[in-house]
Amino acid sequence: MSLKSSTPEAIQSLVHRITQAANNLATVNGSLQFESESARRELVAAAEQLLLAVRSPEENIFSIAQQPAQNAALRCAIALGVPDALPANGDSCSLDDLSRTLKAEKTLLSRILRACVATSTLSEPSELCYAHNAVSRTLLSSANRALLTLMYDYNGRAIIALPEFLQARKWQDAGSYRDCSFMLGSHTALPMWEYRDKDERCRETFDLGMESEIVAALSVGKAIGSFPFGRELVPIPSVTDNNKQHGLQEELTIVDLGGGHGQALQDIRADHPELLAARFVLMDVEAVILDAITAGLPAWMETVAGSFFEPLPAPIRGAQVYYLRRCLHNWDDAACGILLRNVAAAMDAVQSRLLITDMVIDNTNAVKEMAWEDLNMMTIGGIERTERHWRCLLGDCGFRIHKIWRQTPTEHATIDARLK
Repeated sequence: MSLKSSTPEAIQSLVHRITQAANNLATVNGSLQFESESARRELVAAAEQLLLAVRSPEENIFSIAQQPAQNAALRCAIALGVPDALPANGDSCSLDDLSRTLKAEKTLLSRILRACVATSTLSEPSELCYAHNAVSRTLLSSANRALLTLMYDYNGRAIIALPEFLQARKWQDAGSYRDCSFMLGSHTALPMWEYRDKDERCRETFDLGMESEIVAALSVGKAIGSFPFGRELVPIPSVTDNNKQHGLQEELTIVDLGGGHGQALQDIRADHPELLAARFVLMDVEAVILDAITAGLPAWMETVAGSFFEPLPAPIRGAQVYYLRRCLHNWDDAACGILLRNVAAAMDAVQSRLLITDMVIDNTNAVKEMAWEDLNMMTIGGIERTERHWRCLLGDCGFRIHKIWRQTPTEHATIDARLK
């Protein structure tokens, strides 16, 4: 019996969308480029929907189910060292030569390479000869290889363990930081971040993977989000004697809570020279602050050691801006509640604001990248939140959302929250 298209009535309209989106291509310096990122994403979305429409329902569901095997082939190629063994200039290399170079049995190696070719991860110019293509060349970067290794060895095991983990909980809750599917998948009693700190291989893979250009390529806009720091954070007038008595900050003070090695503050200051006179403060736990100082921090950046799960230290109370970049998605609502209430207690009701750069998932028809990322965060006890969820969480902790700064559905948004 022949397989029928999933939605044949949609095929013609999708072909029209693809044609229209392709019209947004322009020739720049001899190469085709899209007029905008949104135009490129429209073509990608239409092409993916066309593939789903043309395939039968059975083909679509089977394609989804096959993805673990595709990921395994990619991980095997990385572990074998295939990317570095192939000529970087695109010349082909025979199976015999690859087998000798990689010290891998030929039949076994050919099966792995065949699976990579089938998903366009490698090219096969002729029988039993292999070469780099545009996709596989991304694997020449050690940071890219580390990111994909991290995703398979740690995130992947946690994702595979997720159904078993949730079923054991009778589907009543998603777990927490100290009780999550990562621990089940990695056979450890340690949650993700503590495991990373104690396991040298995991730590090295994680740190190198976070330098990958893949992370940047998948994030539209800047890592600090689309918030216009320079335009919004106008100079603060001199404080009154009454404010001074309450320990409020006279100059514009931006505190990055849980800011790691201070990269976000450096990006903000570099992108907004009108804020050069502001006071920039990096707060994180003592071990991270010491690492940041050892690695080298600019003289203009102050540091404060502390945990945002405890009352904020006196030197940063009453600041104009408290910044949380990609922190809250690591924690469930209970943990975030503690954190947010600590921030609220340190804020001034008039001049302070809380900026949160994180994902804000659409309330309906969420884009797949965000839905998948939410499941990834679920494995370590975290969550990517919808706009409705953010409003409820912040409202319960004494905040109101003043504005959400976002340009596209897949971009990290910045929530500007004030005390109620």
